Amino acid sequence: MSRKWLILIGVVVVFGLVLPVDAGWVMSERNGDSTLISRGRMKNVSKEFSWIMDGPGNEMIFYNSARKIYARGTVEDYCTSISSMMKEAMEGIPDEQRQMMVQMMAKSKPGSPHTVSVVKAGAGEVVAGFKTEKYKVTVEDELYEELWLNSDSALMKDFKSLMPMLQKFSSCTAGLGMMETSPENSPEYLRLMQSGIVLKSVRYEGGNPEKETDIMKLEKRSIPDQEFKAPAGYRKLSFAEMMGSQMKME
Repeated sequence: MSRKWLILIGVVVVFGLVLPVDAGWVMSERNGDSTLISRGRMKNVSKEFSWIMDGPGNEMIFYNSARKIYARGTVEDYCTSISSMMKEAMEGIPDEQRQMMVQMMAKSKPGSPHTVSVVKAGAGEVVAGFKTEKYKVTVEDELYEELWLNSDSALMKDFKSLMPMLQKFSSCTAGLGMMETSPENSPEYLRLMQSGIVLKSVRYEGGNPEKETDIMKLEKRSIPDQEFKAPAGYRKLSFAEMMGSQMKME
């Protein structure tokens, strides 16, 4: 074996585990979904439809493992695509129905859509081995959601640089008019989301409790940089094509 190859192998051994891999966090839910967080990047993996948010890179990636397709772009690209889809959908229906939809959307956008209150309910239960703080969210004085948050400094450090992108995404979707009246877009709720990571949540919308988040395992782990890239060998679509494809499947 030549000296050149011996030197190369030495470099790979010393630096190979450092350059392409970053320490991060992996959250596993009881329903089989998992979420990876590392240096302001988040990846949610489910059975078919998964997504990646890269805060520092201002990039979003959606992909469908079953159909081997993906879409990528900025938050602005996504919002522009969804806005165009909504406009085309409105243009494709009869005038009478379109006017009715415009009126309905206008009614759903009052100046103060909801009175949202977030109350700290004391120490929460231990979830996935981590202590939590419990919060109650009420809408118009009715219980809307209970959340158990962990604010571990190391975990929040990895998550912190993703927050500006999440806020931008929230503002964008609210601006489309579809989610403007959602309690999740209220200033109170958004401030809560900045204070910790949700390890468990129960929604009471409609009066019936329903678990939305249920983390079974949370561990610190080295995560390859490639995990936050577009999957290799998949066919690239636009955001509009990707979302249209998903709607046809539902």
